[in-house]
Amino acid sequence: MKKNIAAVLVIVLIFTFACALADSPKFVTINEWLDTKGECGDCYMVIQIREVLGPVLAVAADETGSVNLFTGNDEELLFNFGDHQDAEYYKHWIFVISNPEYNVFDGVVELKNWKLERFMPCIMN
Repeated sequence: MKKNIAAVLVIVLIFTFACALADSPKFVTINEWLDTKGECGDCYMVIQIREVLGPVLAVAADETGSVNLFTGNDEELLFNFGDHQDAEYYKHWIFVISNPEYNVFDGVVELKNWKLERFMPCIMN
């Protein structure tokens, strides 16, 4: 009887642990995100700003590739690169974003509807 209870408890613990891992957010690279066309579920991405193209658009990159980072529309900006006077101010900044969606806009792949979790200037350019 004790062996049966112990076996059931072990199975329940393994199942609970597996469910917790499946539901927890994961980190993905740009290439992984591109390969799945943004279907990464609950995920995070660590990217570096390479070039600011305008107040709502920048080129973001990691060690695997680059993609456009669209920061929103006029009504709800996720992040405004025009907040600082110097256009190069955000160049090389590190962003941690969550749940980026896939958007093909004029043939260029963009990250859209993401949430900014953290950002910091990169001291090593």
